[in-house]
Amino acid sequence: MVRCLIVGTDRLGAASAVLRQKFGVQEVVHWDGRRKKLPKNFPRDTGLVVVYTGFVNHALMYRVRELARKAGVKVIWLRRGLSEVGVLKNAV
Repeated sequence: MVRCLIVGTDRLGAASAVLRQKFGVQEVVHWDGRRKKLPKNFPRDTGLVVVYTGFVNHALMYRVRELARKAGVKVIWLRRGLSEVGVLKNAV
């Protein structure tokens, strides 16, 4: 099963559908960018992380980068939204 973690934004909108279509993601987990407590680990079986950089505080962004490095998980950094994913289709 391919699980994707989306970090940032308040609402996912069509993100789940786009990730299913373009990357075959079966489950989407969402962390908003307003977390006060930094996470210790990613959800189990996370294969991809998408970070909306415009909607995440710096501490959370650095923590996600560190967790991804340790877990060997690919991260897609986006400024605005999944419309940028067309360029990154081969990233996964």
